[in-house]
Amino acid sequence: MPIYEFRCLDCDTRFETLVRNSTEVINCNQCDSSKLQKLISAHAITSGTPDTACGTAPCSPAPACSGGRCPAFG
Repeated sequence: MPIYEFRCLDCDTRFETLVRNSTEVINCNQCDSSKLQKLISAHAITSGTPDTACGTAPCSPAPACSGGRCPAFG
C-alpha cells in the first residue's frame, strides 16, 4: 500500500495519503475536493554505515574490497 502525495486543484493544499487500491476515491484533506493532481515524490533514502551496505540489519556486509584486492585477506 503506497503513500502518494497530492495537490488539490481547488485550494492548492498538498498532502500525503495511503492508497489501498487504484479504485479508491481520494479527497482533499482541507476542502474535500476530488480534483487532485498526483505529485512525483522523492523516496526516503538513508545513508549506509561502514558495517552494512544499507545501514540496517539484516543487510549484506558492505563491500570491503578496493583497487582489486581485499584488505581483509592481504
